[in-house]
Parts: sequence; C-alpha cells; structure tokens
Amino acid sequence: MDSRNNTSLSIIKVIGTIAIAALLLWYFSDIVGYLLAATFIGYLGIPAVKYLDRARIKQFRLPHALSVIITLLLMITVFLGFIVLVVPLILKQADIITSINIDAVFSHFQKALTETRHFLVQYNITNANTTLSGLLYEQLSQIVDLAKFTNIFSAMIGTTGSFLMGVFIILFLTFYTMLEPNLLKSFILNLTPAKYEQDLSNVLSDSRKLLTRYTYGVFAEVAIMMTLEVIGLTLLGIPNALLIGFLGGLMNIIPYLGPVIGAATGIVLAILSQLGLGYYNNIGETILIVLGVFGIANLIDNFVLQPQIYSKSVKAHPVEVFLVIIVGGKLAGITGMILAIPSYTIIKVVARQFMNNRRIVKFLTQRM
Repeated sequence: MDSRNNTSLSIIKVIGTIAIAALLLWYFSDIVGYLLAATFIGYLGIPAVKYLDRARIKQFRLPHALSVIITLLLMITVFLGFIVLVVPLILKQADIITSINIDAVFSHFQKALTETRHFLVQYNITNANTTLSGLLYEQLSQIVDLAKFTNIFSAMIGTTGSFLMGVFIILFLTFYTMLEPNLLKSFILNLTPAKYEQDLSNVLSDSRKLLTRYTYGVFAEVAIMMTLEVIGLTLLGIPNALLIGFLGGLMNIIPYLGPVIGAATGIVLAILSQLGLGYYNNIGETILIVLGVFGIANLIDNFVLQPQIYSKSVKAHPVEVFLVIIVGGKLAGITGMILAIPSYTIIKVVARQFMNNRRIVKFLTQRM
C-alpha cells in the first residue's frame, strides 16, 4: 500500500513539475524566445571566436573578449549588409508595381479575359453573372494601391520600440553565449539530479554539434540556391532578378514546400514587373523562364544539396527525414516543417542516451 502511495505521489510530483514549467515557459515566452535566439546565434559564432582565439599576430594573441566582440560585429555587419542590399530592391519593386497602368493592362488582355470567362461559364466553373475582369481589376488595384505600403510602414513604426529592445536583449545574451559557451550548459546541469548529469551533458554536447552542422548546411543551401536563381534570371533578362532570386532562395529554409512558395512568389513579382514596364506580350515567356530557372535549381537542390544537408548533417535516412518534415507540417504548419529536423535530432540524441536498449531506438540511431 505504501509503495502505491509513493508511486502515486511521485507521478503527481512529476506532473506538477511539468505543469509549473510549462506555465512559466508560457508566461515568459518572450524571454525564452530571446534566450533561444541568442543561444542559436551565439553557437553559430563560436567557431569564428575559436579561430580568432588561435590566431596570432607575431607574438600577440587576441584577448578572448575581443575575439567575441569582433565576431559579434562581423555578424551584425553581415545582417546589416543584407538589409542594405534588400531594402532598395523592395522599394524598386514597389515603384514598378505602382507604375502599372491598370486600364492599359485590361484593355490589352480584354479578349483573353472574355474567352477565359466563356470557358469557365461553359464548364460551370464560375457563375454566368461573375465578371472575371472586374474581379481581377479589383485585385490588381489593391496590389497597386499605395495605402498598402503606407499601412505596412505605419505598422513597422509602431513596433520599432519593442523590436529595438528585443534586438538589444538578443545581442547582449549572444555576447555572453560566445564569451562563456558553457554557461547555459552548466546552469542546466546544476538543475539536473547527479545520476543523470553525465547523460544530459552528453545530450547537450551531441545536440549542439549536430544542430550547428545542420544550420550551417541550411545556410549554405540557401546561399547556393539564391546564387543559382539570381544568375539564371539575370542572364535570361528577368527584371529585378536579384530580389526574385533572393526571396526564392530564402524560401528554401522551408523544406520541400519552400521551392514551390519561392517559385510562385517569383512568378508574381516577375509578372508585376513586366506589367509595370509595359511589356504585356512578355508575360507568358516570363512565366516559363521563372519556372525553368526555379525548376533546374530545385533539381540541383533535391539531388545534390538536400542529401548532403538533411541526411548527412543530422545522420538520418532521406525517407526518415521526409516523413519527419511531413509530420512537422501536419502538427504546426510551415513553422513545424522548419523546426521538424532540429526537434527530431534532439529527440534522437535524448533517446540514444537514455533508451539505447530499445530496439526501435537502436534502429533509428544506428547512423548517429
């Protein structure tokens, strides 16, 4: 009877501890987010810090704190460089969109719109009373409307204060993450019972290595895809190819679904650019070029880049990776797809350390 009571009491304690931890994480979710972001960015910068620590100028060696400061400044410079590069491209695209002559566009495509409407009505795809040109006119007018940009700008101004505060907190925590890489690990281990301390230490070390390698791999994938798409679109004469290629490559952060979103976004921007420049007869050719460039880049991604990044960096079978990403998307949409592989990697590391005697765990972790 006493053993049952003790078991029940232990279960209640565990459930209570989990509930309190979950409540605290929810209540302080913004702080937890800052901490996770700083830890992630800091771990990405640690290799550069170590390199600077080892570097020598004659007999002079950089102090560790100075290595951290230089690394942090380099990371900020790279981020600001992207902003300086992208913002003018977005403004240029906005100028092109606002220069679209809507009346001229619909006058040019009136015959095609009429034929399309007759086809849709004939096969009962749309109502006979629906005016296709009216719907498209309204949608295009909303895109061109400068008020859209004004609203976005106002929203950005309204959130600037909280954004700058968040940036300061993340930079501050990132500095100390790189200055004392084992600070968070030591804190977690001090909260861990002594008998699990070594196992948890192994989990934290292995997770950090695998996730860092995976993240660098994803960054390399995004950079290569951006380069391929920008070069292809530029050589084939697509307006504002740099912005389209940049956004298309960036979408590859989302596994599998990202290239589709990137291609769709690229087609829309390319069409709007052609409409703004008045090249109405180039629309079909533009769509085919964008699809071709994105398609070829995606083939390279699927058969060359992704096997190297997803399979080798986290040491998992391609089918296993695919299923995990699908499950992540089912549970939490696009965010789930992005976080699926990192989360699954941590789960595998934990399972290997604490449940290595289970057959399923041995099977799933045999590549690690």
